[in-house]
Amino acid sequence: MKTQKYEHLLNEYSKIIGIFNELSPLIDSIKENAKLVEKHTQTFCFYKENQNSTRDLSKESAAFLWFQLFKDVILKMPQTEKSKQEMIRICRDYYRGNSKELKYVEEFEKEYKPDDSIRWYTKESFIYKLINKALRTEEIEQLYTFRFFISNLSSCLGKESQRIQRGQAPINVYRGDILPNAELEKLKANEGKLISMNGFLSTSRSRELALRFARKPTKRTGVFSVLFHIQCYMTGESSDIIFADITELSHFPEEQEVLFDLGAAFRIESIHFEDKLNLWHIRLKATNEGAQIAQEYIELNKKDIDERTVSVSIMFGRLLADMGHYDKSQNYFEKLLTDSAADEDVASIYHNIGRAQNFKGKYDQALESFMRSLRMKKIFLPPNHASTADTLDNIGVAYRSKGEYDRALEYHMKSLEMKEICLPLNHASTADTLSHIGGVYDSKGEYNRALEYHMKSLEMKEICLPSNHTRTADTLNSIGLIYQSKSEYDRALEYYIKSLKMKQICLLPNHARRIRSSSGVLPEESRNEKNLPSSESWRIWSSSGLLHKISQNERNLPSSKP
Repeated sequence: MKTQKYEHLLNEYSKIIGIFNELSPLIDSIKENAKLVEKHTQTFCFYKENQNSTRDLSKESAAFLWFQLFKDVILKMPQTEKSKQEMIRICRDYYRGNSKELKYVEEFEKEYKPDDSIRWYTKESFIYKLINKALRTEEIEQLYTFRFFISNLSSCLGKESQRIQRGQAPINVYRGDILPNAELEKLKANEGKLISMNGFLSTSRSRELALRFARKPTKRTGVFSVLFHIQCYMTGESSDIIFADITELSHFPEEQEVLFDLGAAFRIESIHFEDKLNLWHIRLKATNEGAQIAQEYIELNKKDIDERTVSVSIMFGRLLADMGHYDKSQNYFEKLLTDSAADEDVASIYHNIGRAQNFKGKYDQALESFMRSLRMKKIFLPPNHASTADTLDNIGVAYRSKGEYDRALEYHMKSLEMKEICLPLNHASTADTLSHIGGVYDSKGEYNRALEYHMKSLEMKEICLPSNHTRTADTLNSIGLIYQSKSEYDRALEYYIKSLKMKQICLLPNHARRIRSSSGVLPEESRNEKNLPSSESWRIWSSSGLLHKISQNERNLPSSKP
């Protein structure tokens, strides 16, 4: 077979990477490309500044924060012989029939010690393959299975990081990659912003070695050679970044590998094409900002959840739900049940399982989980506790979603009574309960009573929340919906515009909740274009005749709080 005859297929099909007429070079190419994929296939996570709460994070920003929290969660989980054996059992099942990998699994079981984690990670074995696959795909069950090893590796990197000479001059490391056009364009669009990899980031002290990776010959189309140049200042803004020179511990010392810990964040300083090298050069600077953002999120949620002590492991699962990963959130909390001894933690876990089920529309299952949490909280928490009130609210939300409005009111009223006893005056959580009550009356068609409670909620939120907060904007939008139902279109327009203006400040331009405020600006027969203070509401409305239906359906969406 003449390979030249088929080379046109390389340009027509991007997934074809070579044409061969002999078995030996085909096998060599498969091995080489498999190794390259394992070594360099990572997904970028970006963080957009000026986002006020996790509910309002873009998908990518939430993924960025997810990995910032992940390491803290893993390090706080108990690392027991049971967790090691669970990991080994899963690996044996996965590689059943693969004698080579099973031999590594057996060796790992007999000889592994926590201090060996870096050596095992750099081996071409099951550890590296499965852990990086789980990190890339964000598979919660797999990540939970490998918590034992991930924690060991992160701890070892922390120890090795202390050996790096701390000076004023930056440490320069490099990474060569071959990126598809979509990934490259995403990087270019985010120049100046924060970035992290969803895993442990492998780099080299050798620029030449990185260039060899980046310029590896390929016949694939739609891909580009990229050289990452990363600067790490050992004082100031990079001082808390954990990375280690693992040359002496690696199975491949010639690679002069420097490995960054999970959650390492970088700012994209510049991106330009180098004609002489025929590749893209991307300069990154390591920064502590990722850890700072994670800490800000933790503090925000402690305040948002009634300033109670909330464990990072609980926040991690809540974040999954806030990102829209409801199944992953539920699976995570169900796994967490097996490792949580404290009854208070178990009650909180059941609460959050119910929260994920409620988001998924599984209202009966959610009620069962919430009721179980409520029973435990009544036993182990003091009377009139804010955490108990949260669960009462969520029970009310589930009943409202089922159309059982009187039952919903019963639980929201109990929650309100409890919060008025245990929380300070004008607390955001109390304001949320008032909004829930207003929402139920709205669903019942009792619009005047609905307005009464939403107005109370708005007044409270304007006192206790920062200006231009999305939760205040939500209440403004709810008031607009009620006035629209009452056919008081001028008043409805007034509140829709207030909500939209607020969300224009605190949400990204294409965020769904910003569009909902825009789409609520009145049905066609009552619209008055000249009343709009800007063209954006009209532009977003005009872009889809269906958008007004979103605002109508928003009444029935389950709340993401508490």
